[in-house]
Amino acid sequence: MVDALRAAHRVTRRGGIVIDARPDHSRRPRLIAGGRVRGHIHQSEDADARDTRSDGAVRKVIALGLYRSTGTRGVVWHRTRYSSLAEMDEYLSDSARYGGYERGTRQALIPFRRGPIDMRRAIKFELLERL
Repeated sequence: MVDALRAAHRVTRRGGIVIDARPDHSRRPRLIAGGRVRGHIHQSEDADARDTRSDGAVRKVIALGLYRSTGTRGVVWHRTRYSSLAEMDEYLSDSARYGGYERGTRQALIPFRRGPIDMRRAIKFELLERL
């Protein structure tokens, strides 16, 4: 991630803003069907370690003097819609970030197997000013 932030630094004018955005591992993704939260999915074994390295990369480029934090940061909830439970299963089987359903979640989604099923996941962001 340090490499990506260095590359963004090269193409951004002094005083320009770079938006750092990545999944927020402190908030579990919600699965919504029939207008209600039906359960959650859990992260893969190494997701926390990758997120910690990403947090460290942002701190490093700030310490190197490439950027400064504007102090503007927060969380947005990103929605992805799946047309069926089978499509949701396929996504989770291929995902490097998510390890699968939390206990009882898949069972709770069976009545909604024909969809739609929405996954809402938290994305944290921070505005960085290029120095």
